[in-house]
Amino acid sequence: MRIVIVAVTVVAVVAIGITIWVRSQPVNAPAPAGAIDAPRQYDTTGGQEMRPRWDSGGQVHDAPGN
Repeated sequence: MRIVIVAVTVVAVVAIGITIWVRSQPVNAPAPAGAIDAPRQYDTTGGQEMRPRWDSGGQVHDAPGN
């Protein structure tokens, strides 16, 4: 029984050591081909007019013009 406990302990220590070693390695993954950087500022002029979905009479479920 003592040999089993020692073996399990050794396996656990080795597994923990490998996990720590793998996690401590820097990850230098290249960007995928065709990836582009998103702009930091977005042009928000000339967009769709924002209107509430309800009027004073209650909630309207259909968009105007439908």
